[in-house]
Amino acid sequence: MEFIGNLIKETTRLGYKHVNSQPVEAQKSTLEQLLGKARMTDFGIIHKFDQLLSSDNLEQDFKIQVPLTDYDSFHDQWLCRSMDGQSNVTWPGRIRYYARSSGTSGASSKRIPVSSAMIKQFHRASLQQIAHLNSLDLPGSFYQSKFLILGGSTDLSKYGIGQLEGDLSGILTQNKSLTFLPFSKPGRKISKIKDWNEKVERIVEKAERWNIGAISGVPSWVLLLLERIVAHYGVSTIHDIWPNLTIYTHGGVFIEPYKERLDKLFGKPIIYQNTYLASEGYFAYQRDFKSNSMELMTDAGVYYEFIEEEHFPELRSANLYGIPTLSLSDVVPGKRYALAISTFSGLWRYLLGDVIEFTSNDLKSIRIAGRLSHSINICGEHLSEVNMVNAIQETAKLLRISVEEFCVYPSRDFERHNWYIGTNQFVNSNQFAAILNERLSMKNDDYAGVRKYLLKSPKVKALPVEKFYEFMLIRQHYGAQSKFPHVMNSALAKEWEIFLTNTEHFRDRYSDKSA
Repeated sequence: MEFIGNLIKETTRLGYKHVNSQPVEAQKSTLEQLLGKARMTDFGIIHKFDQLLSSDNLEQDFKIQVPLTDYDSFHDQWLCRSMDGQSNVTWPGRIRYYARSSGTSGASSKRIPVSSAMIKQFHRASLQQIAHLNSLDLPGSFYQSKFLILGGSTDLSKYGIGQLEGDLSGILTQNKSLTFLPFSKPGRKISKIKDWNEKVERIVEKAERWNIGAISGVPSWVLLLLERIVAHYGVSTIHDIWPNLTIYTHGGVFIEPYKERLDKLFGKPIIYQNTYLASEGYFAYQRDFKSNSMELMTDAGVYYEFIEEEHFPELRSANLYGIPTLSLSDVVPGKRYALAISTFSGLWRYLLGDVIEFTSNDLKSIRIAGRLSHSINICGEHLSEVNMVNAIQETAKLLRISVEEFCVYPSRDFERHNWYIGTNQFVNSNQFAAILNERLSMKNDDYAGVRKYLLKSPKVKALPVEKFYEFMLIRQHYGAQSKFPHVMNSALAKEWEIFLTNTEHFRDRYSDKSA
């Protein structure tokens, strides 16, 4: 049957050749498509899309005509009408699917529209990503193996009249192309299971019967699944079960905290491929496996705008009026930008909340720098999520331990940062705090400055990794799409402290809420 794998390989080779090499022009074309498709919607009529389409300076006039928005304001004015079942509000027709954004366990749930046009763009982008694997010149046998997608349940909940909501991965899997179904696992029955532990057990039971060549999923949950499979079958590595496993496609969180434990589970070197997708769109994936950068997809149903770091404080306070944005042609490598997007699902100049950085002059290579909400700034230290993740991992490496989860928030007197690290190894918390402080100072001059005069030394407490997962489980933020928040707001920090002080009382509180 090797010839079947070679046939599939040749098909992906042809798809691999069709990659857009003109990102700026692709973005202008995407904006024209967006306005053209939505010009007769309520949103398009009010914002005069017809006139915009005849503009000689389309991108600039679009920014003048359409206001920058966030989820709350867009929901209250526009999205609520679509969710009530109205047609042609911000996108042609009626939106049938809504993705419940998982975000971090500290975020309230949002319903993100997912149009049929956007579903096609998601699948198209996924096929591009798979086609790119041809650059690795993998053997034909790899293309005969299956792709394990560890995602949310495809058993979507009814919402409104004839509408469905659930995890994005469940929506996409339910609408998966028939041509792709034979090549993916865990299959329709297991994919429908909502209970995370039950789903994992079913996958573990069937694991030895499958020929898995690639895995896709959030690192924390993939790690737990692979550990369960290895333990269940009493083998040394996952390659004893899946010898053809070659690629792990990951996203959602930084991979660094999990990589050491993942590497121990693999019996041979694995190819890690980073991806960047959210309920709102598929934005980028890693094309150069020698680099940590990803390539921004500029023709996948999303028009991007970029907001400079000097405006981040206004963005965090939801003061969006008058904030300037840059088009793709104006960005500079090495600078951090917040993303605003307009999409084939009818989101318009929508503040995504993510922060990215361009890594080269080609206007395509990016890396994720964190989220607007995942930064901490008590007295001018301006610590980004990237600063935190890298400092934590460097500290752990120096101490020869593995730290897979962490969180941080200001102390009640706002004089220091309280850190909690997740590790199952012994660690001297004072020593960890001292090295962490040193590493943060090396990475961030602002932090180094305020530590001299204003900010007290960080306080660190080590906890078993399982404590972090238990917190998510009790709060019903547990499973393939959930992520632990690295930076906690005051409300979530209070819950976290109650949980750590009296877990049973905390569990009872949530049991009462769900009763």
